[in-house]
Amino acid sequence: MGGQDRGDFMKSIGFFGDSFCASNQPESWCNILQEKIGADRIRYFGYPGRSIWSVFFQYNKLIQQNKVPDISIFCWTEPYRLYHPRHVLSANTQPLEGVDPNMYKALDEYWIHLHSYDKDEMAYEYALKHYDQNILSKVDSEIVQMWSFKPFETADKDAGIQLSTGTFIDESVYAFSGGKNAWGKGTINHMTVEQNQQWAERVYDRIY
Repeated sequence: MGGQDRGDFMKSIGFFGDSFCASNQPESWCNILQEKIGADRIRYFGYPGRSIWSVFFQYNKLIQQNKVPDISIFCWTEPYRLYHPRHVLSANTQPLEGVDPNMYKALDEYWIHLHSYDKDEMAYEYALKHYDQNILSKVDSEIVQMWSFKPFETADKDAGIQLSTGTFIDESVYAFSGGKNAWGKGTINHMTVEQNQQWAERVYDRIY
């Protein structure tokens, strides 16, 4: 996006990912970035616990409907999250009222007997690179990609995955917010008000 006049070409901005881009509060870095860029519409697709697979399906639907925002911001989460079309599932998912308890029983059995971290990591890397190179590269939208968690960061590893479409910010919001030592202290996208302001400025500077 560098070199373009930010005031005359962007109208809408959308955020896709997990809880690091889920807040619509005025102090959220998403809202601050929208104002700095000058976009007149913002759409929130971030949701706590969301997997990359959920993001793929959501964005594919927008592509099919020709409703992709002018700027698409992706916060890619960790690989250890399962996909379900109606519910957010993870290793520590708490049962929700009205949801078939057999689903949670199956989830527990899967994590105990079938789950493989190595498979998760391989599938994550291959799928994300494919989506980057074969889907996002062909979309009529300005793409910005960053990490909610760097790949395998929560397992104390760094996969070194590089993404090529649009602006790629090879940093994680998780690490910026203080990592495991600060987990739970920030109330807006897991960050303080000041950190949200700083992250918005950081992203803006990287884009332009």
